[in-house]
Amino acid sequence: MGKKRILIADDEEAIRILLAMALKTYDYEVDIVKNGLEAINNIYKRSYDLIITDYMMPEMDGLELTKRIRSEYPFIPILIVSANGPVHDFLKSGATACIPKPFNIFELQNIIKTMLNRNSERI
Repeated sequence: MGKKRILIADDEEAIRILLAMALKTYDYEVDIVKNGLEAINNIYKRSYDLIITDYMMPEMDGLELTKRIRSEYPFIPILIVSANGPVHDFLKSGATACIPKPFNIFELQNIIKTMLNRNSERI
């Protein structure tokens, strides 16, 4: 089994870089994009084991992205990281989990490991 592939969609460059660096320490393959539209385009080109998305982004927000992913790829886990937003709507639209910003990077890493392990068990 190869490296786990994770896609990060966030319009804040600092968050994208922080998440990518934190996840690469676990030897995950990480792609980063700055909005939901770019995320959808990447998902059409490559397969991912996990999607991490912000809520508020230009072009397509995290809620719409989650709905689109869920309708076409029902088994990809989705983690929404957001400073504000309708957590109930995120979960209702198909997000696997939500974590508020600002977040503790170690807690985030643990949530991601758990989500990836759970998804591996299902396959």
